[in-house]
Amino acid sequence: MQNCILLEIETLDNVKMYTKILLATVLVIQIAHDSVDASPMNRELTQYINEHIKLGLTQAKREVINHMERRVTRYASGNKEGCQSGVFGEHAYPEIKFPASGYITFNPPFTAVPALVYGLYLYDTSKGSNSRLFIDVTNLSKSGFNMKIRTWADTKMWGARISWMACPKATVDV
Repeated sequence: MQNCILLEIETLDNVKMYTKILLATVLVIQIAHDSVDASPMNRELTQYINEHIKLGLTQAKREVINHMERRVTRYASGNKEGCQSGVFGEHAYPEIKFPASGYITFNPPFTAVPALVYGLYLYDTSKGSNSRLFIDVTNLSKSGFNMKIRTWADTKMWGARISWMACPKATVDV
């Protein structure tokens, strides 16, 4: 993903550079034009140069717009996979709703099994018992995964929430 973003920035920088070169060329032509006598032949040459400058600017503008439209279309069509994230869990004091389990669905599904990172961000337990928590992730696939939160022994837990993030695995060309 970072390589794609870097490529877009480099391409945008190239477009900016070419635009600056084109504008500098226009400026040089205009300066040269202003220093020439206003004879009929020079007027015709001036008109010819101005028409070609307008044509060049119009064509350059059209190319930049087409390039950006292709980039937006490619991005919108899903050719670039991004990360997906979410939250799983409960918090229901004074009820105890654990163990809790469920299937998290990726929307849209990944093209390959993604990397998954998850972490505890809410934990509410009774001070009168030991705090024990177990989080289990199983069946990770392109379309989703199972997550289960549970305790054991005498633990009384009223809340636990897990944040998760799935991202395409990085590929390295060797």
